[in-house]
This record gives sequence, C-alpha cells and structure tokens, in this order.
Amino acid sequence: MSGGTAAAEWPYVRGGLVVVTALFAAALVGWAIQSVTYEDSGFAQLVKCLENEQGLLLQSPDDPIAHSARLGAVRTVAETNGVTVSVAANRREAERIVAAYHSVAGPLVGRLEQRGRLVYLWDRPASPTQRQKMFNCTY
Repeated sequence: MSGGTAAAEWPYVRGGLVVVTALFAAALVGWAIQSVTYEDSGFAQLVKCLENEQGLLLQSPDDPIAHSARLGAVRTVAETNGVTVSVAANRREAERIVAAYHSVAGPLVGRLEQRGRLVYLWDRPASPTQRQKMFNCTY
C-alpha cells in the first residue's frame, strides 16, 4: 500500500467522523428537549382507567405517606376492600413509600405491595380478584 492511497482515504474518514459527531449531537439535543418537555401521565391514566374501565369511585386519600407520592395518590374500594394507591415517579420513590409505611405500621403482610412504581395499601388482605381489578389499571 503506498502512502498516496492512505492519504486519499483521509477525507472520507474525516467526513465519516463529522457525520457521526453530527448524529451524536442531534441525539443529545433531542434527548435534552424530550427530558425538559416530558410530562408523566401515569397518574392521569390510572385515574381514567379506574373510573371509566373499572367503574370505581375515587377520592383523595387521608394519608400523608400516600400524598408524598410525586405523581399522586387515590383512594377507592375494590369489591368491599378499601385501597390507597400511590403513584411514584420511579421505583426508588415507590420503595421509599413502602419503607415509610413499614416504619409506622410494621410488616402489613398481605396489605401492602409494590408493583413497579405503584404502591397499594389495602384495608385488609386483598383477594386475587380485588388485586386483579386494580392491576388491570397499571401504567
């Protein structure tokens, strides 16, 4: 391979690097715009599903731990069993909510559960059908 052939390839290598750099910069700009304008609609979807699809009556919970959920909380009754649902912004926040309930009420076996970023606190241990009614509206 002669030195002239390698020198002739450098413009193409530089051009490729410029294109890759431009694509990377565009991806970063797109990510930045999305992160600034994104609004999590998980709570609104949950409320809509529980009311419209499950036919449940919703109210605001009288529970300071539930109210600490960044996206919101709601209280309802699923087949005669009351439940408070807290919608956290992420799994870590949901784990914090679960820990807060445990710190004030102990183990809460069969009454407290976390599914992703949703935390359910039941008045008494939930039956499979009660749980499923709520889990049908998981976003």
